[in-house]
Amino acid sequence: MSNLELQLVKLDNTLDILNTSLVTTAGLPAGTVVVPDSTILARSLPVRDEAAWHDEAEECSPSLRLAASNLDISRKAERIVRAERLPKVGINAGWSIDGPILVEVPPINRNLSYWYVGVGVSYNLSSLYKSNKTVARSRAATLRAADELDAVREEVGLALHTDHVKYLEAYEELKTQRKSVELAVSNYRTVATRYSADMALITDLLDAANSRLDAEQRLVNARIDIIYYYYKLLFTSGKI
Repeated sequence: MSNLELQLVKLDNTLDILNTSLVTTAGLPAGTVVVPDSTILARSLPVRDEAAWHDEAEECSPSLRLAASNLDISRKAERIVRAERLPKVGINAGWSIDGPILVEVPPINRNLSYWYVGVGVSYNLSSLYKSNKTVARSRAATLRAADELDAVREEVGLALHTDHVKYLEAYEELKTQRKSVELAVSNYRTVATRYSADMALITDLLDAANSRLDAEQRLVNARIDIIYYYYKLLFTSGKI
């Protein structure tokens, strides 16, 4: 009983520490008590294939979106630098009216109206020599951004694979622990019946009770692992 009471004190202290950390992290008022949703342990969570999680990550992962944005910016910057080496073409059009005609003697009091369209082409010859290094730097930046995107995609993919395997493993663990609880409960009932008939010692009954409690604890931990890895998948894929 003393050991059990000590474990209870330790659990209460751990809960207090975790509650304080959660309240501080979430910016809640001091003294707030965070009550966990215990009904989630009995909630059925979806089991999806790994490819679906990868698709979610491509759309929602902040790290992937940031790397993709950096690659897009680098490509646009490279196109702008390359555009400086191209000739610049300008088109202008207008309408004008002149009068009277003064080149005639005597001057003719008449107005002339006309439209005009022009095309201009300019090219900076110095860009052939100055922009080569700039283009090379821009191209290198684009290649580096592409490599970073591939690296981030690989990192996210490995994390998703690990979390998905652990998620499925947690379900297998749950099946095993359910069977263990059934056996522990059956064993406890048998020992309790024998103890009632003076055919077993109190130590046997205590051992059976401890085995039952241990099995029930492992069952709850298995359910917690399912929830943990499911939300870890949501976090890694960028859904939360």
